[in-house]
Amino acid sequence: MEMLGLLGMLGYFSIEDIRRKSVHTAPLIVTAIAGVFLHLYGGRLSIWDLLGGLGIGVVMYGISVASRERVGKGDALVLGVTGIFLGFWNNLLLLWIASFLAMVAGIVAVAFFQKGRHYELPFVPFLFVGLFICLLINRGGGIA
Repeated sequence: MEMLGLLGMLGYFSIEDIRRKSVHTAPLIVTAIAGVFLHLYGGRLSIWDLLGGLGIGVVMYGISVASRERVGKGDALVLGVTGIFLGFWNNLLLLWIASFLAMVAGIVAVAFFQKGRHYELPFVPFLFVGLFICLLINRGGGIA
């Protein structure tokens, strides 16, 4: 049930990212707080795994600042929230899958739709599809 909720959250933010090229932070903060409380009382992840998953989002946020937002801050925040729910290794796997999918989409956009190298793709939809793929592979039991 927790993964379906995360999938729903990513679906919502995917639509927002496609339409507005940004995400609202208030729903992200609410989701992050809910994830922390869920793990404090449910105990599926250790605090270190939770912090490691969140850390991936923090690192991405730093990359966003250093690259003058070539990587969106909203994408980094969403990745931090997924890390709270997934933990370090599963969030790293999600980031890898989403990055691979975005790379393929970027190649297709450049090769077939004559987009330039500065064409911006919304990243959250790739996180959504990546999580969906992981859930299909594991039949809904978490990611890895």
